[in-house]
Amino acid sequence: MTTLLVTLVLVPDRSDEVLARLRSEVAPWLRRLPGFVTSRWLLSPEHDRCTLVVELAGTEAVPVIEAALRPGTRDRARSWWCERMEDVEDLGLAVRPSVTP
Repeated sequence: MTTLLVTLVLVPDRSDEVLARLRSEVAPWLRRLPGFVTSRWLLSPEHDRCTLVVELAGTEAVPVIEAALRPGTRDRARSWWCERMEDVEDLGLAVRPSVTP
């Protein structure tokens, strides 16, 4: 299992537009990638950051995600950009209701 932690920077006065695009284009694209398991999308109270926790069955889709999001590339002409993306280890401490320990 591969878990990615992705931080997107949003231009706050365009956050409604960005969130609509993330919902209509980016999230469906992500779900279609090989090995996609699940994702969580977390929005900061200021609407200037969106953090994604993406779980993949393996590493096959990681280069595809990196190429699409170009982590670390700041482009102020865009309404959002990827600040960082890192492969993290899920310690499994949160109990999932659908999974029996």
